[in-house]
This record gives sequence, C-alpha cells and structure tokens, in this order.
Amino acid sequence: MRIPALVLAATVLASPAQSQEAEVLAAIEDQLGAWSAGDVRGFAAFYTDGVRGFNIDGGPLAIGFNIEMVEMAVQAGFTVKFTPRDIDVKVIGSTAVAVGYLDGEITIPGGEPQSGTWRYSETRVKEGDVWKVVQYHFSKMSAAMAPRR
Repeated sequence: MRIPALVLAATVLASPAQSQEAEVLAAIEDQLGAWSAGDVRGFAAFYTDGVRGFNIDGGPLAIGFNIEMVEMAVQAGFTVKFTPRDIDVKVIGSTAVAVGYLDGEITIPGGEPQSGTWRYSETRVKEGDVWKVVQYHFSKMSAAMAPRR
C-alpha cells in the first residue's frame, strides 16, 4: 500500500514544475514559430524591455530589440527557419533557464541561405501569464561538432 501512495505523492509534487517547464517550452515554440512566419511583433512580444543577448550573426552584445529595424530586414529578405531540438528547461520560482539546439536555416538579405545547428540558451521570467526572455545566446556549431540527430 505504501508504494501507490508514494507514486501518487511524487506525481502531485512533480506536476507544478513539469507544468511550468511545459509552459516555457510552449513559449519557446510559439516565439520561434512567429519568427519563422516573419511575425516580428509576435516574436518580440516574448522579450522583456531591455532584453540582451548574443545574436545569430556572432556580433557584440545586443541590448533591446528594435522592431522597426528587424521588420525592415525581414522585408528585405531576412528569414530564420528554426526547429528546436533537445531543449532542456529548468524552472526556479518565476525564472526559467533553457538550453538546447536549433536546427534550420538563416538567410541574410542579398546572401545565400546558411543551414546548420545553432546552440541556444536563454533565461526567461514570468510576466503575468507569459514567459519572457531577459537574456539569450545563439552560436552556430561547426558541422564537425554538431550532435547527431
């Protein structure tokens, strides 16, 4: 009789964290879906004011998100098509940290598409009902180092 009670207790205790992790995973998928669809405002809705991070281009630390500039880049042909893979989320209170891989393709206006795997990490905080990004990091993996699918 003790084993079923322990299983039930473990399930009840694990559910809130698992539920929050599922919410964060859904937010990541929704944000990347907006990006892949060219919905810059939908993508930006998942960022906090003053979000900061290292972008896909390998440049210096970016602070904030300039919607108008990104919309102009999208109109000029900038596209990002990513599929998240092996995303691992840890939730601590109202903060979540996620790491994983993004497989896909980026096209810079006037350039050739770049395919590959990018490493991705982010920190999110819960604002109301939305898990928003406060910090992120993208970096492309060399083909030789990319994990097997």
